[in-house]
Amino acid sequence: MHDHFIDQMVRKLKPVLNDPTKAKKILDHFWETRLALVWTVEQVHRAANERKRVFTNKEAVQVLETLHEQHNPQTGLKWENLWDHIDLYSPGRKMSRSELNRFVSKDIITVQR
Repeated sequence: MHDHFIDQMVRKLKPVLNDPTKAKKILDHFWETRLALVWTVEQVHRAANERKRVFTNKEAVQVLETLHEQHNPQTGLKWENLWDHIDLYSPGRKMSRSELNRFVSKDIITVQR
């Protein structure tokens, strides 16, 4: 597990932890012999914008959940699977010209509120 994910886990748990430093060591040790591939809502938003679509966070989470349920563990999950899902089910709305321009020219991802 990448260190930044472990740091995020500890930060989320910090309000209920007596010793965040110890918790980080425990998580580091736990993940020494494991591997997790993490897909984020931000990646779903980027893929949607690449397909000229804009999602809410709730729609992006639903896409992640659907892809997790339907993926083939032997082949994993690829960007193509994400794009195909977006193209087939078209959640969200179409990007405006100004949103598309910001994405293409400045790499600014649009998220529907």
